Amino acid sequence: MRTGWVAAVAALSCTACTNSLFDSDVPVPSAYVIASARTGALTGAPSTPVDVSIGRPDFAPGLDTERIAVLKGRELDYFRRVRWGGRTVEVVQTMLVATMNDQHLFRSVTAEQSRVANDYTLDVEVRNFEAEYGQSQTPDAHVMIIGRLIRVADRRLVGTVSSDSRVSATEDRMSAVAAAFESAAQKVALDLTKQTAVLVADDQPTLRKLRGGGNEPRPE
Repeated sequence: MRTGWVAAVAALSCTACTNSLFDSDVPVPSAYVIASARTGALTGAPSTPVDVSIGRPDFAPGLDTERIAVLKGRELDYFRRVRWGGRTVEVVQTMLVATMNDQHLFRSVTAEQSRVANDYTLDVEVRNFEAEYGQSQTPDAHVMIIGRLIRVADRRLVGTVSSDSRVSATEDRMSAVAAAFESAAQKVALDLTKQTAVLVADDQPTLRKLRGGGNEPRPE
């Protein structure tokens, strides 16, 4: 009798586990991505044959997550049943690398963890990467990024770049919010790229001096 009772409990437990793992009624989170800015979107920025790496971004508390952050007043929350295609640190770094590389202002732009030899490293701090609700019924996608350009030869700070963008979603739907995020992020990435290109171009006399006065920042 006791053996049968134990078997029944075990069977019920197993059924419960199976239902919780494979229940088709459980909603699957929608994943959103952010595309890089189009190739050659920047004009009038200087081009310099140097190699630049983009560091893994540091995020403000609560923003380094796969979840899509939303701010109402000072309350930080997250949209339900949606997420980014990866952690925000990966989403932002990938977008910055692709956008900067596709403007063809530098010889190469890579992620810092790729360990490719480089002339400069851009350390990145993400202050804002959230949807903000104010008086309007639709949120603003708010993206603010600060970059610190480091000259690798002597580990000196060359300069600081920053960009801040807000783009209003066209409607209070997640697809529209994601599109606003993409637009704001692309504007920031292009702005940072242009500022970085100017800093790098202006720094070439110093870099050449550190390397013995050669004409090229780095031999091919």
